Amino acid sequence: MAGHDDARGEAVEEFLAKSLLLRECDATVIAKVTPHMMLSEHPAGATLVRAGSPSDGISILRRGRATASLVHATTGASTPLETLNVGDHFGDVGALTRAAHPYTIVADEPCVVLRMKPELVEALMARVPQFSLAIARRLAARAVQLGVITLRAGAAPATGSALRAPTPAIGVEAPRRPAPVSPSEGGSAAIPFVEVSDFEPSARVIGMLPTKLILQHRAVPLRLQGNRLLVGMVLPRHAAALADLRRVLHTVDFEVAAISLEDFAQTVLRFKLDAVRGAESTRDSIAVISPESLAYDAADSEREPEKGVRVVGDEVVRAVNRVVAAALSRDASDIHIEPEAAGVKVRFRVHGTLHDWGESLPPSFARGIAARLKVLSGLDITNTRTPQDGRIGLTAGSRELDLRISTLPSSRGEKVVLRVFEGSGMMRPLEQIFSDAGSLNAVRKALQRPHGAIIVAGATGSGKSSTLYSMLNERRRSRPDTNLLLIEDPIEYRLAGVTQVQVHAGLGFSQVLRAAMRQDPDVIAVGETRDAETARMALEAAMTGHLVLTSMHANDVGSVLQRLESLECSRSLIAEAVSFVVVQRLARRLCPSCVRLDPPPPALLESLVARRLAERGSQVALPRPVGCDLCQQTGYQGRIAVVEWWQVTPEARDALVAGASHNDVLRAAAEARMLQTFRHNAAYLMARKALGTSEALMAVAG
Repeated sequence: MAGHDDARGEAVEEFLAKSLLLRECDATVIAKVTPHMMLSEHPAGATLVRAGSPSDGISILRRGRATASLVHATTGASTPLETLNVGDHFGDVGALTRAAHPYTIVADEPCVVLRMKPELVEALMARVPQFSLAIARRLAARAVQLGVITLRAGAAPATGSALRAPTPAIGVEAPRRPAPVSPSEGGSAAIPFVEVSDFEPSARVIGMLPTKLILQHRAVPLRLQGNRLLVGMVLPRHAAALADLRRVLHTVDFEVAAISLEDFAQTVLRFKLDAVRGAESTRDSIAVISPESLAYDAADSEREPEKGVRVVGDEVVRAVNRVVAAALSRDASDIHIEPEAAGVKVRFRVHGTLHDWGESLPPSFARGIAARLKVLSGLDITNTRTPQDGRIGLTAGSRELDLRISTLPSSRGEKVVLRVFEGSGMMRPLEQIFSDAGSLNAVRKALQRPHGAIIVAGATGSGKSSTLYSMLNERRRSRPDTNLLLIEDPIEYRLAGVTQVQVHAGLGFSQVLRAAMRQDPDVIAVGETRDAETARMALEAAMTGHLVLTSMHANDVGSVLQRLESLECSRSLIAEAVSFVVVQRLARRLCPSCVRLDPPPPALLESLVARRLAERGSQVALPRPVGCDLCQQTGYQGRIAVVEWWQVTPEARDALVAGASHNDVLRAAAEARMLQTFRHNAAYLMARKALGTSEALMAVAG
């Protein structure tokens, strides 16, 4: 449990004066540093620092003993690097580079740790040369130790599945080599280390390898370009695994690259790959959903036994199942069921675009379909004159989903819209949302702050809730000692380790937020800030030592500031409470298998120049969709977030309090590189061939 009381005492000040890191510093410096030290206690066996987790500053071991280890990405094995005793410090690499921790540190016995925030580290390095010298000595010693380990690993003969060169540590970006290695090249070539998040494999690409082999050999198809398939493997030199891959992937030329064990495990969870489904192709089980495989939550469907069949009949029940199964097979995010004179029109929103189902349902099915869906969601089937909202729990194979139902009376009957939520999509790693390193580092830095408000904004359906969940999961994973509380309407996904509260008619956001303050939370997440009281309370909580995450509807960073002021939040409250703002818009992601680079037509180039996405007279080739079998000839696979973010600095706070206009504040932030606009992010995604020119233009419009 962290605290400040002991860190303010004389005993801590005396301890710091004797530590390796601060013993050369003047007593006045140590006296100023002591009140800012955070103290925490950890039992034996606890992980003090996990490789790959965001940096949270430099820590000094005050009591106990710990071991720092180098974690190998391909095998998951730990190589002890050094033993840390009382007075030793760690976390310096991450604090200096603002990158992830390169080492894992585990407590060998009960430990007490004093932590120094990254901001304090930078201030001391700038003003106290002895402090910088102490860090430099420690880094030099570790570099020598790491070199010895590397030499020993390189000298060992490569036998079996062992690699000739040591594998990079998790959290340390490995150098990208020109190309992956073909299995035909044998064991003499170096194998590159890659991250699964750099490729975003689709379900269809994953399905090129049977689930049984994926689990058996820990191999994941990552990218298909033409006839060449890149396969990521935890053990990329395993002879038996390569032989099985050659046997199964005989229709394509495949290359191998090394991936971490953690990356492989996250991919298995994301695509819900298990041994039961391993008997059949992942392509078949994901791409086609059988209507007979759908199972609705018993708590909902049995609320009124047999009422659904009695009211609507078997034909309508089967029709509803066919509609839902077709939507899931197409990865639709929404299902629109619209009664018309000629029949019931069904449309699916796929990757942001509405598509007709292609099958016709008779007009007589309109009332029955609405009644069937109301029964499943527990709504009043006799009420057809007012809108209703509800939820349907659904299982399709091993996929667990929620369908949010909304009914609306129209001139020809009730229109029904179902929004599809899937738990695996709500828990994406931050790397899959924030593609560029600058955005990812800015978000992680904000999440590691002890207090302040992080606001996620965007239009309806822009993925705000998914980003909020991913941020909470990142904080929970990197700081397991944190008390997290989430207030939602409705609860969209059950998140382990988080207290989730459902608001309802008699219990609003502001009421729950007021009660939550008495629950000793470290992090409070408010699903959506809708009213003035909730907005003020959330920002006030962010000023009283809590990290507050919330979402709201706004189109850009400037609109977020205007929205907060319209919710009666004062300028001084906004300036002191808000620490980070991110606004996102969803765009269709280019299919990596068929994307092509071509010079844009003159008219398109003029539009790009007008939006500052290209330079006039530029002859550079830009990505465009083509279409292939994997993307059903559309040229697109899934969607990608185009983001705009603002990291609030002391200068921006002063300008807001002084009454400067929003435009002036944000212009100064852009000059200081504390603001990234949609235009910058869209240009980056175009350069990575993830975003097409037309999608980029729409993303920066407005």
